Amino acid sequence: MKFSDFKSVEEVQAKYPLVVIQEQFLPTVELSPSASFMEDIQFALTMRDSVESEMFFREYFIAPFMRQTWKRHPSLKVWVNRKLAYQDELTGEPDYFVSARPIGATPNPVGQPLLAVAEAKQEDFILGWGQCLSEMIACQKINARPDIAIYGIVSTGELWQVGRLIQNVFARNLMAYTIYEPAKLLGILDYLFAMCEKQIVAMSLNK
Repeated sequence: MKFSDFKSVEEVQAKYPLVVIQEQFLPTVELSPSASFMEDIQFALTMRDSVESEMFFREYFIAPFMRQTWKRHPSLKVWVNRKLAYQDELTGEPDYFVSARPIGATPNPVGQPLLAVAEAKQEDFILGWGQCLSEMIACQKINARPDIAIYGIVSTGELWQVGRLIQNVFARNLMAYTIYEPAKLLGILDYLFAMCEKQIVAMSLNK
């Protein structure tokens, strides 16, 4: 099935039985943005029209935060609209996903995917989480390590929600984050990228 075939968390549960909970699993962390970064975000906010395309929010709000975080974690690879597939069972092109950065010749350039990001198109978080959770399950199956946490983000560009999948338990973080508190959002993204790095190391040690 394609990731986009799943329209809600409940539809994902129907095919992949999961325990769904809500808890605050993310810490309180902040990372102050640079003046130039904030200038770009404020410019985009100022120039935004009342009706904008999905690409506008992805290009001017989601991408800058992903790129800024990636700069601090060069051992990772951020893939944009790259095919991700677990056999023929789950397939599609996530808006973004994060994996180990491939080094040298490899039959699997995607490596270990650990974080999936889906845009909440038309601010539809129900649809966004259906797609994102199916992407997270594909990541889990590709890694073949259900004990390793897979993270997911659904974002409108302005509002960011975070989830975590371990074994068969999908947790939604109680707190959501917003570009109007950029230090908190950057802090959370930096934390998630750091967790991806730690788990890549853990998987390499337990091969």
